[in-house]
Amino acid sequence: MGITRLRLAFAGIAIILTTLWLLSLPDSALTAGFWPVRRTLINFTGVLAIGFMSASIVLAARPVQIEPLLGGLDKFYRLHKWLGIGAAAIGLVHWLLEIVPRWMVGQGWLAPPVRRAGGGPAGANPFADWHGIGAEVGEWGFYLLLVLVVIALWKRFPYHLFFKTHRLMAVVYLLLAFHAIVLMPPAYWTAPIGPATAVLLAGGSAAAVISLFRRIGHSRRAVGRVEYFKQYFGNAVLEVGVRFDTAWPGHQAGQFAFVRFEGREGAHPFTISSAWRQDGQVVFGIKGLGDYTRALPEMLRVGQTVTVEGPYGRFDFRGKCSRQLWIGGGIGITPFIAGLQARAAATDAAVPVDLIYSTSAPDAAFIDNIRQLAEQAGVRFHLLVTPQDGLLTLDRLAAILPQWKEADIWFCGPAGFGQSLYDAMTARGLPPRQFHRELFDMR
Repeated sequence: MGITRLRLAFAGIAIILTTLWLLSLPDSALTAGFWPVRRTLINFTGVLAIGFMSASIVLAARPVQIEPLLGGLDKFYRLHKWLGIGAAAIGLVHWLLEIVPRWMVGQGWLAPPVRRAGGGPAGANPFADWHGIGAEVGEWGFYLLLVLVVIALWKRFPYHLFFKTHRLMAVVYLLLAFHAIVLMPPAYWTAPIGPATAVLLAGGSAAAVISLFRRIGHSRRAVGRVEYFKQYFGNAVLEVGVRFDTAWPGHQAGQFAFVRFEGREGAHPFTISSAWRQDGQVVFGIKGLGDYTRALPEMLRVGQTVTVEGPYGRFDFRGKCSRQLWIGGGIGITPFIAGLQARAAATDAAVPVDLIYSTSAPDAAFIDNIRQLAEQAGVRFHLLVTPQDGLLTLDRLAAILPQWKEADIWFCGPAGFGQSLYDAMTARGLPPRQFHRELFDMR
């Protein structure tokens, strides 16, 4: 359901911008010959690219007000990524439309355009004197954009360096916004595309300035200290308890936060594995998957300062069905631990829940803790150790819970695992709106 909503949002932005652009064109704009049509298409790709990038920059500023609309921060970060890639791809077309015909003229393969005397009414473009610098700024901004997009998509690029270089995206955006303002045809500003572009540029510029001054999520930050940490060596999970020294607004089970420990590394998103008890403490479950998380146990010390920004996410176990099925794969069990704690503390009646935990690296103490919480919460707990039990398939799931079609499915775990279950379930009649999952890939 979440991916469908993101695809609709992505397509909606493209369709709205394209429609407004088409409504802004004179009747002969697409039939006036090669060179005028080329200029029209350059303007179109420019409008679409800066529109995508503006929306992407706004989403990067973490506007929590739109979380309900897009299904959570994890979802609109995926949309942020798509829009950034789209902006770079359309920007490439924009650049090619600019340079390839000129190169063909230089090769003698294409006749040069006929220049009209005067170049248009005097004073028609208030930015005419800025065209040269605007074009040069846009070209270098585009080159920087391509480099930063490649770095963002290169998963092996160290996270702490990615975190620092990605901040440059705000500078690149401001350069490209200047390019767009200076070179956008004056007639566009009073046409239907003008107000929409102005709003996007204003929103994107504001978000870029917020990023440059490192104010993203500032109002949602709390400072605390490491109260304890505990390693589960069987499954390489680190449990970190944080005690806040400043106000924390509280959180719902299943939400996550950006956590920054002392050191060079930037903030990382980690799921909160404890229910909120209004006692100033939260617990994070951290899997040793990368260089940073594997080294974290050696870097932590009790009393160490921690900055926590959040909470974020809509993985909140709210559903309309008569029962729920929770599926945790690997470290994806973390939000369900918080869910068990919240359910155990709840006083109101709740729908029946089955929890399936699929893991390839079981830790006895870790599993015993989950089993005890499940008993306290009145949740049926099912453990699958994949080396001996095999992978969780829909047939096996149906044997565990024959009424799975009547349940809200909450999944957190590896993306491929979740997609295979989603495809199998929807193919057998599960409405997509009943399948809930996190897209916990912030890069």
